[in-house]
Formats: sequence, C-alpha cells, structure tokens
Amino acid sequence: MFAFLPSLPGVDDIRALAGRVDTVRHHGVPDGCVLEFSLRSVPPETTGFDPLAIITGGGRPLALRQAVAALHRAADDPRVAGLIARVQMQASPAAAVQELREAIAAFTAVKPSLAWAETYPGTLSYYLASAFGEVWMQPAGSVGLVGFASNATFLRGALDKAGIEAQFVARGEYKSAANLFTEDGFTDSHREAVTRMLESLQAQVWQSIAESRDIDPAALDGLADKAPLLRDEAVASGLVDRIGFRDEAHARIAEMVGVEDVSDDSEDTPPRLNLTRYAGASRPRLAPPVPSLPGRKPKPTLAVVTVEGPIVNGRGGPQFPPLGNSSAGGDTIAAALREAAADDAVSAIVLRIESPGGSVTASETIWREVVRARDRGKPVVASMGSVAASGGYYVAMAADAIVANAATITGSIGVITGKLVVRDLKERLGVASDTVRTNVNADAWSIDAPFTPQQRADREAEADLIYDDFVQRVAQGRNLTAEAVDAVARGRIWTGADALERGLVDELGGLRAAVRRAKVLAGLDEGTEVSIVSFPGSSLLDMVRPRGSSQPAAASMPDALGALLGRSVAAMLNNVEQTLSGVSALWLGEFRF
Repeated sequence: MFAFLPSLPGVDDIRALAGRVDTVRHHGVPDGCVLEFSLRSVPPETTGFDPLAIITGGGRPLALRQAVAALHRAADDPRVAGLIARVQMQASPAAAVQELREAIAAFTAVKPSLAWAETYPGTLSYYLASAFGEVWMQPAGSVGLVGFASNATFLRGALDKAGIEAQFVARGEYKSAANLFTEDGFTDSHREAVTRMLESLQAQVWQSIAESRDIDPAALDGLADKAPLLRDEAVASGLVDRIGFRDEAHARIAEMVGVEDVSDDSEDTPPRLNLTRYAGASRPRLAPPVPSLPGRKPKPTLAVVTVEGPIVNGRGGPQFPPLGNSSAGGDTIAAALREAAADDAVSAIVLRIESPGGSVTASETIWREVVRARDRGKPVVASMGSVAASGGYYVAMAADAIVANAATITGSIGVITGKLVVRDLKERLGVASDTVRTNVNADAWSIDAPFTPQQRADREAEADLIYDDFVQRVAQGRNLTAEAVDAVARGRIWTGADALERGLVDELGGLRAAVRRAKVLAGLDEGTEVSIVSFPGSSLLDMVRPRGSSQPAAASMPDALGALLGRSVAAMLNNVEQTLSGVSALWLGEFRF
C-alpha cells in the first residue's frame, strides 16, 4: 500500500516563498529587481479598450507615455537595480523612438542597463539600443545602421493608362500629398523637403549614438555605408560591446547589479519584473482629498487631451481592433477640451497630438476650442508626438506653447482637395453613366465628369481662402508676421528641430517636457506633483456612458456594440478603397490639410 505524503519544503521552495512575500510587501516590486522590456516595436501612443486582448488574455499593452513614466520612476526607485531589454524593432516612428530613448538614457545615467538582440534590423533599432549601458548581439546577427531613406510611389502613368484623370487643387508647392496621382516622380520642392527632413533626422541620430558610444560622428557615415555590419566589425567599431546569447546577457546584467553566478534556474536572484507589471505596480495612487483637515489640499490636476490619428468630422475614435485604425473626431476632441476647460480642478491642459492632419472643418473646430480654453484662463500646451502636421499643426497653433520632439514631423501648412475622374475608364469598360441635376453644381464632385472651368475657379478661390486663414492664424498664434509664416509654410514639412529654428515650436522634448511647461504656465513649480486626467476616455465605460456635452454616446450596451461593429465595417471598406485607389486622406467634396 502506498501513501502520498506531502514533501517537506526545500531550500529553493523557501527562497521562492520568501521572494513572493517580499514582492507583496513591496507592493508588487521586489527589492533589487531587474526590469525586463521587450522592444519588438515601439509602444503605441495610447491604448484603448481591446476586446480581442481580453479574449486572448493579452491585457492592455503599455502605452508610450506609460513606458516613459515608468522608466523615470524606476531610475529613482531604490527597489529597482537595473534594466535589460530586447531591442529588435522593425520600422518605427523616429520621434516615438526618440522619446523612449531619452527615458532609457536617463535610467542608464544612474543605474546599470543592457540591450540585447538577435540582430538589430535597422538604424532606429540600434539608435534605441545605444542608449543602454551595454549593447549585446547574438553571433549571427548584424547591426543595420544603414542610414535613412524615403521611398515614394507615383501613379500618374498608371492612371493615364487606366483612363483616370486626377484633378487636385493645392496651396503650397511643397504640399505633396496629391503628387501620388499627378506626378511621375519627385518634384524639385518635394525632393528638397524630404532631403532636408532626412538630413535633420540623421544628424540627430548620429549625434546621440556618437555621444552614447563615444564614437566620432564623422565615422558613422563610413560605418553606415558598409552596413549591415557583422559581429567582428560591429565590435571593433565600438557599436557592440559583446557577442552573446540571451542567457549570457541576463547573467551579465545580474553581474552588473552585483549578483554573481545567476542563471534562468534561479529566477529570483535577482528577481526580474516586466516593465508593464512594474508600470502598474509603481503607478502613483491617487489619495482622496481631505479638505476638512487643515493644511491638506488635493494635488493640482492637469488634463491631457489626446488627438490621435487622422482628424475627421464627427466622433471618430478607435475602430474594432485590429480591423481599423483610430481617428480623431472633431466632435470628440472639442467636447473633451470643453470639459477640461470647464473643470475648476484642472489647472492646465496638455494637448497631445499624434496626427498627420485631415479635415479642414474638424481641425478648425478643435482649434476654436483651444482658443476658448485659453480665453477661460486655462493654459494650453501642445505636445507633438511622432507627427503633428497639416491639421495636426492647425490644432496646435493656438496653444500658449508648443513642445515637439526633435524628430517630430510637423508643419505642412497648406491645403489640398480634389477628385479622381473615372469617366474614360468606365467608357473603356462599357459602363454608361448619365446625370440629372437641378443646379449646375449639384454634381460638382461627381467622379464621372471633370470640374467645369467655373467649378475649378471656385475650388481655387476656396483654397486661397483656407490657406490665408491658416497662415493668418499661425501668425497670430506664433506672434509672427504673415510673410514670415508663408516663407516656412507652402505645405512644407519640417522636423521638430528645424521647426524650432523657424519659430513654429517653442521647445524640444516629449510629453514630460510639455507637462513641466504646463505646470509653470499654471503658476506651479516644475517639481510639483500633479494628477493627470486623460481625455477622451478609452475604456468600455467611456464608450457607453452618456456625457454632459455635445459628444453623442450610445444609450445601451447593444447600441455601443452595434456602433462599434458599424465603424469596423466602415473601416474595412475604407481600407479596401484605399488599397485599390491609393486615396488615404482625400475625401470628395472636402478640403484637407
């Protein structure tokens, strides 16, 4: 007869139990832990309610702003001993990588850090890795520090063969969105703007790598011309410190934080903690205000209103993941600004912008609410993410101050509209069409006929009016002359660094820099602890709850899910249309920034 008796706990069991107790005692963050971070892609600007993530158990991913905040907290947290990250990113927005890199560099300045990868696939991947104290790579990997390039597609020849005529009106010779349809290659102005943008980005990246790796910036061009670099040359050039595998890299970070002879078999020595878990465990808890106690006041509050995605009329918002991208609805953002401006507890507003532009009228709606918020005495600071151009710049220009990353793509102060006429194509296919109208302009935006001379003249006049308004409002918001604005406008894009030199932005930095500036404008000290309230909300509750504003909301859960599904179908159809026609930011009957 056999009896199964519980075995006595061994040393490893006791150590593991002690580690768990220690973790609980330190609010989920064990003493002497090493943070782990997987960077296969840069964290997104924001994260919202994602039903698929709930179903798959993936949870909500870490947003860029959360990752940056967590890294800065970790640098000051005595419980955190070091940081190790797998940095193996594919193509990513340069400014987002830059904002994350600054946080990693701040951590590296005070604590050990190590980046490892099987291979560094591109320039920005290595650029991010270079902010760590040590850079590791597997033996078969390479360093893809190849520099920067911009490729453009031009469909004019194909459209001519297909019998499709592109009719567009633009203000600004640098406004190149329609070149996809109207040109066979880069125009001189288009090439000039793109060339300068790449030169600015490369100068920023080269300088940062040179400083972190103690390499002459001039030597990087020679290395880039030979890249991708294999292991021997990567080590000899100083770009990589050691060749090794993941387990060896983890053993090395343990050594760097003062722990010897560590392996995957002893995971609690030192304990490892994913940055996402750390971000949640270390997030400041908001204590309820106790106004009745003398000397106790609630923390000042800042509102962060996020404009993410193309700017559209109506509500916009996230589509059902992963079928569609998010858009910034003029109604939604305007309502969020009104709500924040009307809240007496909000000391200032940070308008975080991650948008390439979009609808003229929706952009103007948001711009107006920025003006009104300032009129109510609420300071507004615009914080530019990876891109805040065209309409993305329009919504920023009325702010008290504009803060951009050095690599932010901004400017593009111009306007464009137009249509593709498919009459000849339909005739070739034997498709007949005819029109009955009550007035001469009833079908002005029809794809079956080109603009009449008068209709074309009307579009030209309207483009002049919108462009002049844009320039005048930039001049007013930036305290410049209209002539000075026009000289840097005309649809031209700039990096944040170049925009600073031309008066289009006030300061270089990420969201943290914008928050600091907002504190000062609100009369607070830079070091004052503040509560951050985000608008618009992105939880399921935010989707279904009514709001005390003009923002419409679904009345019930079925209505909310129905609206969500409807937007998803629309997004799929829009994506198909974009794939077939190449039209991504041009809507019939509407001017676009």
